[in-house]
Amino acid sequence: MKIKSLVYFLFISTISFGQNLPKIDALIEKELASNQVPALAVAVLDAGKVVHLSTTGYKDWNAKRKADTNTSFQIASVSKIVTCLAIFKLVEQGKIDLHTDINQYLPFSVQNPHYPDDKITVAELLNHRSGIRDNYKIYKSFWNEPNGDPKMNLHDFLKDYLHKDGQLYQRHHFESSPDFKLFRYSNTGVALLGLIVEHVTKLSFEDFCQNEIFKPLQMQNTSWFLKNLDIEQVAKTYVNSDSEGLIFKGHNGYPDYPAGQLRTSISDFSKLLLGYLNSDNTEFILKHETAYKITPTPQISHNGHFTWFLTAMNNHLYYSHEGGDTGVKTVVMIDVNASNAIAIFANAEYKLGPLLRGIEATMWGK
Repeated sequence: MKIKSLVYFLFISTISFGQNLPKIDALIEKELASNQVPALAVAVLDAGKVVHLSTTGYKDWNAKRKADTNTSFQIASVSKIVTCLAIFKLVEQGKIDLHTDINQYLPFSVQNPHYPDDKITVAELLNHRSGIRDNYKIYKSFWNEPNGDPKMNLHDFLKDYLHKDGQLYQRHHFESSPDFKLFRYSNTGVALLGLIVEHVTKLSFEDFCQNEIFKPLQMQNTSWFLKNLDIEQVAKTYVNSDSEGLIFKGHNGYPDYPAGQLRTSISDFSKLLLGYLNSDNTEFILKHETAYKITPTPQISHNGHFTWFLTAMNNHLYYSHEGGDTGVKTVVMIDVNASNAIAIFANAEYKLGPLLRGIEATMWGK
């Protein structure tokens, strides 16, 4: 049986679309009552099964058009865990080695000018320890002024930004301090992973993800680009103004898109989480051994593994990732030992901590 058939069967056998838990519905309704967020999409997995799947509120606040579980939300930096999966797919295929110099996989050279003999590896990009920095003065025009899909492609932007002959290049784009390989969050580093996928496979990053991740998992409302989605089914993103309330400034888009531009529905994303957490007994896009390498049994002594971070809550350790963008807030949290997970998408810059903690306490609190 094909992967997509197995994962889809597992999905429909563990949830009826629209299934929800009343206690979680009540928590969601309380948040929506603030009128600070138009819609909330929530998925909860318990012991490897989807037990709650809902999208409540509006994908278009002004027109009062309701969102549903197939509405695509931009998930901001939660996108990075999908970029991580793409890289490990190539690791499994023997096309990428985590500890090899990234220049073996790129069409132009990337070198830290402060440490010219240093080797930047794929693993360091995944772990935000490459020494590559984000220049917020350059990114501000892309991140703060939504203008839809980027006009500049991934290759051209990163070459301009990272190659010594590039128009955007600055030595400041690389760490210069003696501890330059310590953790420093880098959107540019994750975008570079997307370019590695393109150069190694000779496919666009979008096409590779569609072929190897989204289509096998039947993620039909998922894409890195608006142009590939039904715009009427994409949630608009809102910022809060004291005088005008919720304002839609436009759909986000930027040339470093593998770091945060993915749009997906809560239904689609649940299929990805379901397959990932059940990879030990269900065929998934990655082998269970690979999933375990990405997210091994967590320990307090380390700070996460390959893109994910660690979060402690109610005496449980979770792998987690948050996302934030203009008009966007998202979070995902997984317990790889118990096969539990929570994912929340919001189409506004809204604090999700209280809802996340409320759901976690409802499900697994002592």
